[in-house]
Amino acid sequence: MTSTDNDNILYEYPLQERMRTYLRLEHGFEQLKASQKCFKEQAEPFFNALFDVTELLERFDIRTELSKDLELDTQRLQKWEEHPDVDRDALGKTVNEIEHCLNLLQDIPKYLRVLKDDALLASIRQRFSQPGMSGLFELPQLHLWLSQPVEVKQQQCENWRTTLAFVDLAITLKLTLLREQSVFVPMQIQNGFLQESSEQLLAMLRIKVPRSANIYPVISGHRQRFTVRFMPLPGGENKETSLQDIEFEIARCSP
Repeated sequence: MTSTDNDNILYEYPLQERMRTYLRLEHGFEQLKASQKCFKEQAEPFFNALFDVTELLERFDIRTELSKDLELDTQRLQKWEEHPDVDRDALGKTVNEIEHCLNLLQDIPKYLRVLKDDALLASIRQRFSQPGMSGLFELPQLHLWLSQPVEVKQQQCENWRTTLAFVDLAITLKLTLLREQSVFVPMQIQNGFLQESSEQLLAMLRIKVPRSANIYPVISGHRQRFTVRFMPLPGGENKETSLQDIEFEIARCSP
């Protein structure tokens, strides 16, 4: 995921395979919600996002790993209950949300089956999975469905989206807790290259780069070793971008 503020661009990179899957699912659910808002103007992005999320969940069985991660987070949160400055209402709400997700995660295959058995989705999914653009002339059943009143289509889309809403919430909780426990540290490097080893297992890197620097990080690595190489934008107008004395901020997130 990348995001921006007034001064920086934030990049994230997973250092564990399950974190890679979590970030992909987070992006997929974000696309699903965003495309639902624009469904009246363009329906195809919604179905693309819905099929991408379901395919990812079918390909990777995240139930066990995500449940273990959330159970560990619950244990950590419960240790904060006696801290005098903790917001117990917010803490209790988060713990309850995690417990709600844990009760449903083992049923992911059941909810995927609900979507897979949906007659309309089943009839159009294969066409959406093929490369290249589709046209409504190839999907007359979708063409007919799109001719229904807006309220009917919006309600059906909401039903499809919320079928997996508990997975969206579980992923959001896990990644929010992961991000919030890390601290950004300012750094300065020469020649645009950083290499580090860590005795502590790492799950994800978060890197803030000043917008004015006009460079982006290329990151690789695994749980205990990573490299970051900064590069200028390909084909960018500023061909004099300097890779000397690069200043940025980095947060090393532990699982």
